[in-house]
Amino acid sequence: MNLLAAPALILLAAAAVLVALATMRRGPKRRDVGTLLIWQRIAEQAQAQKRSRRNFDWLLWLLLGALIAGGIGAARPAWLKPSAQPRVAVFIERLQPGADEPGLEDAIERARKLAPDSELTFYLAGADELEEAGELKSLRPGAIQAELAQFAARSRDADGRVLLLCAPVNGATDLGVVVSRVNTASEGAVFEIRPEGDRVIVRETTPDRVQIFDARILSSRKDGRVRTWECKPVVDDVEVQLIGSDERIFKLKRRPFVIGVGEDWQGDAHGALYEALGADSADGGEPSAWLGNRDRTPAVRINLGARTDLSGAQLSYDPGHLLFHELPIESFDWLGEGRLLAPDESARPLVSAMRDGERLGDLVRLKAGGVLEFAGDPFTHAPVAAAALLLDNALGVVTGERPSERARYEPVGDWRLPSERAALAEPFEPQGELDLSTRNESEPLEFTTWLTLAAALLVLAATALLLRRE
Repeated sequence: MNLLAAPALILLAAAAVLVALATMRRGPKRRDVGTLLIWQRIAEQAQAQKRSRRNFDWLLWLLLGALIAGGIGAARPAWLKPSAQPRVAVFIERLQPGADEPGLEDAIERARKLAPDSELTFYLAGADELEEAGELKSLRPGAIQAELAQFAARSRDADGRVLLLCAPVNGATDLGVVVSRVNTASEGAVFEIRPEGDRVIVRETTPDRVQIFDARILSSRKDGRVRTWECKPVVDDVEVQLIGSDERIFKLKRRPFVIGVGEDWQGDAHGALYEALGADSADGGEPSAWLGNRDRTPAVRINLGARTDLSGAQLSYDPGHLLFHELPIESFDWLGEGRLLAPDESARPLVSAMRDGERLGDLVRLKAGGVLEFAGDPFTHAPVAAAALLLDNALGVVTGERPSERARYEPVGDWRLPSERAALAEPFEPQGELDLSTRNESEPLEFTTWLTLAAALLVLAATALLLRRE
């Protein structure tokens, strides 16, 4: 028997106070009276015998019982005992994302053999995506260290832990016993297909089992068990095929990249910069953005400023903005054109002209709807390399994706690949031990409710006794 709130026993000190008050006598112990008063008291006692006789002893005992029961109940007496079965938390590292997890039943069975006669709770990242999640507890998918941190927090009340990992992780044995997630090493798997600009990067584990169709292989390098292919598609559709018993084909298609041209984007320098973008023809679909168009959005607009005397003016800009990413700002004569945009509270100024601490107007500003306005035309007068970088950044501002970083291909369908850890997983010897010698106690069986009920009944009985005597 345990007391979960032992300091509450201080309430029992009130019992001594109650007894002292009940036994306390008021007035003198001796009083001199006349004989007439004595005969009157005898007559009153004769009449009082016809009425019920009051008994203060029962009232005292009822109140004492209620006080004692309530005081002990407030101390929360409880019976604690070890749980019938050890509670073991099991972490299973995912081999691939999605609604299907290969080898899950085998992993669960192996965990049961490691902790027989135990109550097991299983944790997986993204378990709620599985078609048959059952009693599996879901963790947020992320890096293996982040998943293990979640597992440690969620399983802090467990008596022991078992971790089925694709490969050992530093510090994992501090949580529990670590065993291999797989029984056999993979015979070759593709774990990454990444479009990068106009190229496609494919990474696989050896032995080589990949065939890439409709693309020109630019390079192939091997690092340990990982081979990396870099290829450049020659058609709009590309296929990456994994040859083996369960053949898989991954398809990619070209993403249209259309940039519209308006009436303000007609000079020779403008044409050269447009060609450098490598954009598709306008027949490829709706433009992702417009250059030099004053009506369509999103757009990069130029020559919108009014002629202004900017002598003695200074530049003010935010170097951390995407528009100035790796941009040699000194290569542009922002003030030399003598054009300025009037201040507009609805727009965000990116480059402003200042004189004596006062803002004269804007040289570049960003408006709602993805509209980037230039007071002049910095693309024509700047060096070609700097102008190309400015245009790349400007299109990144209005579309959210710089053309130089834009992937020209995208996957067809919702195919998901295993992680690199899963692709390189191979059996290893168990690490650590499962120690269940010290177990956490189960939920306590408290008696507070019953003692409180008894105290309430005693108080009701004392109240009924007082009402009966009235």
